[in-house]
Amino acid sequence: MRLRAANVLLTTIVVAGLLSSAAAASGDSAGRSDSDSAPYYRDAVAWAQGSRVVEGCVALGDSVSRGEVVTVLHKSLGEPLAQYRHPFLDIRATELHIPVAWAATRGITRGTSPTTFSPDDPTTRAQVAAFLWRASGSPEGRPSWFVDVKRDWQIAPVGWMAAERITTGRSATVFDPDAPVTWAELLTFVWRWMGSPPIPMGGPGDSSADCEAASEQCSDLFDGDFVAEIGEEHRGARFTAAVHDLRTGCWYHLNGGLAMTTASVIKAQVLAGVLLAAQDGSRQLSASEVADIELMMHYSHNSPPTSRLYIAVGGAAGMEALDARFGIAGTNHTARYGATVSTAEDRTVLVEKLLVGGGPLDAASVATAWETMSGVSAAQSWGVTADLPDGYEAALKNGFYPLRGAGWRVGTTGVVRDPGGGAYAMTVMTDQNPNESTGIALVEEITAHVNSALSVGEAAVRAVDSVTCVDASAGSSWSSLADTLAHPALALRHLNGGEPSPLTGQRICRP
Repeated sequence: MRLRAANVLLTTIVVAGLLSSAAAASGDSAGRSDSDSAPYYRDAVAWAQGSRVVEGCVALGDSVSRGEVVTVLHKSLGEPLAQYRHPFLDIRATELHIPVAWAATRGITRGTSPTTFSPDDPTTRAQVAAFLWRASGSPEGRPSWFVDVKRDWQIAPVGWMAAERITTGRSATVFDPDAPVTWAELLTFVWRWMGSPPIPMGGPGDSSADCEAASEQCSDLFDGDFVAEIGEEHRGARFTAAVHDLRTGCWYHLNGGLAMTTASVIKAQVLAGVLLAAQDGSRQLSASEVADIELMMHYSHNSPPTSRLYIAVGGAAGMEALDARFGIAGTNHTARYGATVSTAEDRTVLVEKLLVGGGPLDAASVATAWETMSGVSAAQSWGVTADLPDGYEAALKNGFYPLRGAGWRVGTTGVVRDPGGGAYAMTVMTDQNPNESTGIALVEEITAHVNSALSVGEAAVRAVDSVTCVDASAGSSWSSLADTLAHPALALRHLNGGEPSPLTGQRICRP
C-alpha cells in the first residue's frame, strides 16, 4: 500500500501562476503577488490566527465557500451585530446567521437570489473583490488593467482592489476573476484590506510556525536521491516536471524552470483554444472541429488536423493571447507549434484549468476537454497513467517527436482524479532521448514516482500494457511494420501519429 504524502499536511501553499516579467518591471513585489511561489501569505495567516479570524491551521490551497468568506469578513471587523434579519432561506448553520445578516444589512451581499445565499458554493476571486469593495462603501476607482476582467460588476471592485494594492493579480495582466479563491488568497486580501495590521504576539497565531513547518513537506517529492538515480539511468537526457496537488495546494518541481520544446504536449493548449473560441461564440463545435480534435488528441496526428486547428486559434499570436487568459507567463510560441518553448509549470497550469476549471472555460467546455483527453488511444495512454491504482481516472496528452539538436522529445501532461475527491495535475517533459521508447521509460519513471506518492493502492493494469510495439528503424515503412506486427499498414499509420513514413526511433504499436 502506498501512503499519500499530502495526508500529513496541516496547511498548504497555493501557486496558481507566475509573476510575469512585466509585473516585476512595473515595481510589483514578488512577495505581494497573489500567486508568487514565495510565502506571500505568511504574515496574513499569522495575523488571522492571532486575531482568531481563523482557528488553527487551514488548508491554504482549498477553495473558500461563500459562508466562510462572510464569516472571515465579519470576524476581521470584530463581529459587529446585525441590525436586521437576513431574508435567505438556505442559511441553516447557527453560526452563519449573524455574519450573513450583517453582510446583507451592510449591502455587502445580495445573495444568489432574493431568498438564497448559497453558503456552500465556492467563492470566486471577483466575488471576494465585490464583497470587500461594498464593505468599503463602493468607492470610485480606476478601471482594472487586467485583460480578463470584462464583466460590468467585476470592473469597479477589481480595479479598486488593484489601485489599493490589495491585489497584484496572478500576473501583470491576469486577475483570474472566475477562479475559486483559496484560503491563502482570501486571508491575504483581507489582511491588506485591513491595512496589513501587525501580528498579535503570544496568541494563537504562534501556531503558524507549526503550520509552516508542515507545509515544507510539500518539497519532498523529488528528492536528491531520486533525481540522481534517474539522471544516472538516462545519461544525456534532460527532464523537468511540475505537479500541482489540488487536494493540498502543494506544488512539486523537478528541475523547475527548465524550458524546452514541448512537442505534442502543446496540443492540449490548442484544444483549449478551440473550445474557448466555440464558447466565446456561443456555438457548438463544428463537425470538422470534432473530427480534427479526435485525430489531434487521440492519435496525435500533426498535419493536416493540428495544423488546421492551430491556424484557427490564431497561430503563435493566438496562443499568446490564450496564455494571458489562462494565466501563463513563461512560454514562447512559434509558427511551428511543436517547437514551442515552455516550462512544465506552464503546461501544468494550462492542463489544470482545461481539465479541472478555474480558468476561462465554463463547466461544459471543461467536461468536453475531459471526455476528449480521457479517450486517447490505448497505445498513447502511457505517461500520466503509470502505476495508477484502480479507481483513479486520468485524462492526458502525450508528446513524442524528434528534433534536430534535441533528440527525441517525449512528454506527458494531464490530470488524475482521486476517487476520494479532488485531483492533481502534472506535466513531464524530456528531450535528448535516443528514441521514443527510451523517452517513454524516462517519463514513466517520473510519473510512476508521482503517482506512488500521491495515490493509494496497487498499480492497475492499463490499456497500454496490452498493446504490442516495435521500434522503427531507418529503413522501416508502414508496409514492413505491418508485416512485422501482423496488422494493416493503414491502421498502423492511423494509430501511430499519421506520418507519411514511420520516424526513425518511433515506437509503433498495434492493439
